[in-house]
Amino acid sequence: ANRPSRRQEILESAIELLAAEPPDVIAVSDIAAHCAMTPAAFYYHFSSKDEILDEIVEEFASAWTTQVTTAMSGLRTPDDLGNCVDEVLDWVEENEQPAQVYFVTSVGATSSSEATRRKTRNDLARRAARAFREISPGADRIQTAIAGLGLVTLLEIVCRSRLEADPSYSALGPTRFRATAGTLAAALVP
Repeated sequence: ANRPSRRQEILESAIELLAAEPPDVIAVSDIAAHCAMTPAAFYYHFSSKDEILDEIVEEFASAWTTQVTTAMSGLRTPDDLGNCVDEVLDWVEENEQPAQVYFVTSVGATSSSEATRRKTRNDLARRAARAFREISPGADRIQTAIAGLGLVTLLEIVCRSRLEADPSYSALGPTRFRATAGTLAAALVP
């Protein structure tokens, strides 16, 4: 009864494994073995692999929302959007494993995690629309709403491209990739 909970250790082990492989390849026994415990000890803390995956996605979604909101808080002109993209990519690189789980390996894994992603995207799109209204006070609400959703979608795609080192990222290299993403973001301003 006096032993500390290993819940955080299990979460960290699951993140390490899930960042490398999709959830359907990882078993509870893999997570338990990775943190040197039995599956029974895992089930003491989590009822299923889906529960731990949903918790990882929810925690990352909360941190992602905070980070993107912070990066957007400095938007005053279209030129500031390049800095916003850089800030977000810097943060994703610092949080690479949970970002990999959120943006790449767990996509479509559970309906609950997909609902979290959808809710997060919608919340960030509303916040981005408000930021665009400040940059372009004369733009109508529909234009800024579309621009806001466009920015959030662009950030998600840019993060996924960076994490997967997809052909566009590899061909452009990190510096040109970021500059291109910043230019695309600035082009969204109504």
